[in-house]
Amino acid sequence: MKRKKTLIILLILLLVAIAAIFIEKAINRHIDTINTIDEEVFAIDADDLSQVTIEYNNKTLTFSYSDDTWTYDDNTDFPIDQDYMSDLIAHFESVHASFIIEDVEDYGQYGLSSPEATLTFTTSDGDKEISFGSFSTMDEKRYICVDGGNVYLIDEDILEYVTSDIDEYLDRDEVYDYSQITSLKVTGDGEANVVYDPDGSYTYTDDYDYYYVEGSDYQPVSEDAITSFISSLSSMDLTQYVSYTVNDSILADYGLNNPTLTVEVTGEVPSDDEDAEDGAVESKTQTIYFTLDEDEDLAYVYFDGSAIVYAITSDEYNELAEVSYATLRPEEVVSIDWTNVSQMSVTIDGKKTVIDVDASGDGNKYTIDGEEVDFVTVTSKIDSLTLTEVGEDYDASDEELTFAITLNDEDATSIRVTLYQYDGDSCVVDVDGKTVGLCSRSSMSTLREEITSAILNKGKTDEDNSEGE
Repeated sequence: MKRKKTLIILLILLLVAIAAIFIEKAINRHIDTINTIDEEVFAIDADDLSQVTIEYNNKTLTFSYSDDTWTYDDNTDFPIDQDYMSDLIAHFESVHASFIIEDVEDYGQYGLSSPEATLTFTTSDGDKEISFGSFSTMDEKRYICVDGGNVYLIDEDILEYVTSDIDEYLDRDEVYDYSQITSLKVTGDGEANVVYDPDGSYTYTDDYDYYYVEGSDYQPVSEDAITSFISSLSSMDLTQYVSYTVNDSILADYGLNNPTLTVEVTGEVPSDDEDAEDGAVESKTQTIYFTLDEDEDLAYVYFDGSAIVYAITSDEYNELAEVSYATLRPEEVVSIDWTNVSQMSVTIDGKKTVIDVDASGDGNKYTIDGEEVDFVTVTSKIDSLTLTEVGEDYDASDEELTFAITLNDEDATSIRVTLYQYDGDSCVVDVDGKTVGLCSRSSMSTLREEITSAILNKGKTDEDNSEGE
């Protein structure tokens, strides 16, 4: 009896297994054909396009092309970045695949029954459609479907170049990539009037190419400081915009009819003339207007001739508005070509010492009353004397150190620097009778000590000095 029951149970299990096999075969009665390929499976000619539709992230964007210009169908006033569109389309001009899946019945297993994205390219010959599915589990390549037919595995996931965020298509302004800045003018909260004049002879040295102009007065400017300012200008975050249909009324709404800061940059950029020679440049000027809105803790920006008003942070605005002669002046107190020096003098505690300089040999020879003196370290300390703060309004007290340098030129040009006591940390710096700022008191003290030591050891050889030690 027990044996009979066992046979019945085994028979039932066998029938279940057979039924399962038949069910599985019924489900999988269709097997997709998969083959390896290496060929172009989708191609478009950008010149033939009249429309592109993007369905992605539950959004649909449609762009139309007419008269060599792309426009956004939902708002033709929206300024489309033509280069951005061209770059996007370029990724679809030739799409290659490594696998083809034919005779597809279940597109769902490839994520294509509800595609992640679908792009439709319209030409006079009709539409071409490419849909994007999921990734293969084996090699993480993306499935695509072309015109609702075969499924492919593509080598490069070109969907990463597609977005449904319309803001990404905005033709944002940008500061030109100047190869050479020729002038910089800033008015309003900031102030600058800088010109590029590498052949100018406004100072005792030819180390400077940029000058800050006030009337007929030309003061040298640091090229690095100019570069830094332009870099800050170029790196403004212009992702937030408040209007792309600028008119006088909108400019007034954001206070840009009466800007708090205006920046005008002129410089050389690569020529856009198709007939120009390679490397040719042309001069272009950009004028940018800013208005600070302290209540909103931001500022509005408008490029002259643009259609867009942007919003940037007040920090970005303040960084630009800080520009002045003080931020642009070179840090070094003086810039001396020591091979072009004929004489120096130093005054400490009212006592003046004259040092003659002979630059005819291999390195300068310094002498006091005919006795050689080691002034190499002194000149190095003068070179490293820098301003910690730039300005004119400092109350100087006692004179700490004065040095004058006479150049070996036709006019025997002389540069005179006087350092006055200011406080425990700083000295007031006076160059040719004009206060220019503060320097470190410790730097002044080190320079003074080096000068005193060199004078005390005049006429001594290196051997004499080592014996004294």
